[in-house]
Amino acid sequence: MSGFIVLRVRAHRALLAAALLSVLLTATVLATLSAFSDAVGDAGLRQALRGVPQALNSVRAGETPIAPAAALQVKAQLPASGRQSADRAVERGARRAFDGLPFTVRTLTRSGPYALPRTHRPTGTAERTADATGGDEPDLTHLALLHRDRIELTAGRWPGAAAHGRVPVALPEAAATGLGLRPGRRLTLDNRLSGPAHLTIEVTGVYRPKDRADPYWKLDELGGRGVRTLGFTTYGPLLAGPGAFGAGGPLTQDSVAWLATADFRTLTADRLPALAAAAGPAARALTADPAFHGRATAGTELPDTLGTLRRSLLVNRSTVLLVALQLLLLAGYALLLVGQLLSTERTDERIVLRARGASRRRLAGLALAEALLLALPAAVAAPLLAGPLLRLLAGGGGWGLPLEAARTGATWLTGALVALGCAVAVAAPAVLRSGADDPAVRERTRPRALRAGADLGLLVVAGVAYWQLWRRTGDGGGVLTEDGDGTLGIDPVLVAAPALALLAGTVLTLRLLPPAAGLAERAAARGRGLAAALAGWQISRRQLRGTGPVLLLVLATALGMLAIGQRASWDRSQDDQADFRAAGPVRVLDGRTPKSGQGDDYAAVPGVAAALPVGYSALDLPDGHAGSLLALDTRRAVGALRLRGDLLGGPADGPAARRATADLLRAAAPPAGTPPGIGIPADTAQLHLTLTLTSLRTLPAPRAWRPTAAAPAPPDRTPAPSPPPSPPSSPTRTAARTPCRSAPSPPTATRTPAPPASPRRACRPDRCG
Repeated sequence: MSGFIVLRVRAHRALLAAALLSVLLTATVLATLSAFSDAVGDAGLRQALRGVPQALNSVRAGETPIAPAAALQVKAQLPASGRQSADRAVERGARRAFDGLPFTVRTLTRSGPYALPRTHRPTGTAERTADATGGDEPDLTHLALLHRDRIELTAGRWPGAAAHGRVPVALPEAAATGLGLRPGRRLTLDNRLSGPAHLTIEVTGVYRPKDRADPYWKLDELGGRGVRTLGFTTYGPLLAGPGAFGAGGPLTQDSVAWLATADFRTLTADRLPALAAAAGPAARALTADPAFHGRATAGTELPDTLGTLRRSLLVNRSTVLLVALQLLLLAGYALLLVGQLLSTERTDERIVLRARGASRRRLAGLALAEALLLALPAAVAAPLLAGPLLRLLAGGGGWGLPLEAARTGATWLTGALVALGCAVAVAAPAVLRSGADDPAVRERTRPRALRAGADLGLLVVAGVAYWQLWRRTGDGGGVLTEDGDGTLGIDPVLVAAPALALLAGTVLTLRLLPPAAGLAERAAARGRGLAAALAGWQISRRQLRGTGPVLLLVLATALGMLAIGQRASWDRSQDDQADFRAAGPVRVLDGRTPKSGQGDDYAAVPGVAAALPVGYSALDLPDGHAGSLLALDTRRAVGALRLRGDLLGGPADGPAARRATADLLRAAAPPAGTPPGIGIPADTAQLHLTLTLTSLRTLPAPRAWRPTAAAPAPPDRTPAPSPPPSPPSSPTRTAARTPCRSAPSPPTATRTPAPPASPRRACRPDRCG
């Protein structure tokens, strides 16, 4: 049996070599796509949870860091005697919350408030405090123990142990500047709570946070800024030396805060459900721990963050599935064509074998055995080749992600299944061929199923699937769906819609081929050329022989055009999302200059044509919903904001889209002739403002557009949704950042002589130019 199979293979080695190459290419490409999807998903997941921008100059890769949302925060008012039991409780809670992942716990120990001497107040502070509080309240500060790996010393030295009745401290850079203090100065603080009435401190150094966006600074009430002014001004925290809060130390512990962060470098996408289930009840369990005596608060946004990331992973995988199904369709038809050619070449051999008593089952077994010989090397070689191809993609694709080229079980399984499917496709024509080899069967121009109208039925199914995909994409649902339990998944019908449309259009060509061949024959017969007449006559008489290559050519061309369209759609989607988040060619967040003067400062930078200051703040509405407050000069914003016109009811592109945006901004602008801003005399003590809220629906709508009832949403038709916004606190080099929650965003700057083509590059305030 095996010797006979080898003889059959040698007799048709050219066709079988082509089949082997097709099977190997198909299995390798799909195994690589599977490994690529897993590697990109895992790398993006780790990168997002670690809060590291994937590419500093790429909007497509860089998004708002969500590492603060992945941390576990605990704050409690505890005496020093309960510190050890509380530390153990936090470690237990972090171990449960992170489902066994390695984690790190950092603490911030804080004293009660102290009053600063009034002699060190900056000019004008006393008057502002008296107006805000109704009395002459002093400025406050507090002392704390900070993790020194989160800060850096800019002047002086680190504080040591208390000596001679003085407590050495280091001041934040902003507080030292505001108070006019430098290393070597001494001052006496007044205790506002229990403990000694006075505390003498000596300034030994000045520090600043290494990164104010670090989630560690969420433990600080001042957020690492060093200064905060509400009804009164608070400076701090003043960094004390080791042992200041210990037994016999000069400071009394008022509260402790813990920040637990996990090491997500080993996290994979398949662990997301278990991690989300473990992190959900962790905060409530910590709050109820007896070690805190009911005086602790704990919180984490890790479950919501993991849900957002899981949705992103599903969207990315659906995109890979779209491509894989189309490639599988093309490869499957090519293999069917090779199998058909092989079966045709063996027609005489099959007739002889049937005449000698071979059954149809025996002939089908021979065909399947040959196909399995083709599948076996492809199943082994495809996963082995997927690793080098993945490293090639990671090195030359510009992804900005550290892709791991490990061969996982999913890669081996994908290679084996694809190779087996390809083997079935190669053997199918021989297995399904009629046993009689009737000439009448071979003369049929079209298969029986197509003559019964299967192509029209397939066209209807493809049309319905495409309509469903268009409808779901239009309302923002995409290819994701939820089952009865609320579990998010990928809708297989919607993912298969493009492949079904390709297949239906290709099969429909079979109906158009006979009349086209007849027309070609009549046109060739009227001519004088012998070759054209013979070719037209041959095609019209034996249409089935030329159908296979024609359909393969049509399918390959259609697939190429669809791939070009998908790439263009993906590029447009990424650009639209970047425009929606950045709003302009260059966006600068949180510079070091005072916020009240940032607009003029950035406008004066050489090469900046226009600077538009924008203020953004999150609002908690009375009905429990969250809102946003956006403040900008709508007259100056005309022509400066990059906003798609269809978000405002107009067309997406072109002059009409720009007119729709400009008309909305002009309708929201104050009447012509109104001076910008509010003039305030120099001796103003109080300021009363009357604000008027106007709904978008009440604005006069120009003829070109009409405002919609729903609020504009980001134009992300196919990509994953963005992670929840977190307040950036240091200059950022990516344009695709969500606005700051608590502070006005500095201006959007535009370079001359012409703005960049897309907002993929941004610059920090100290690096522009």
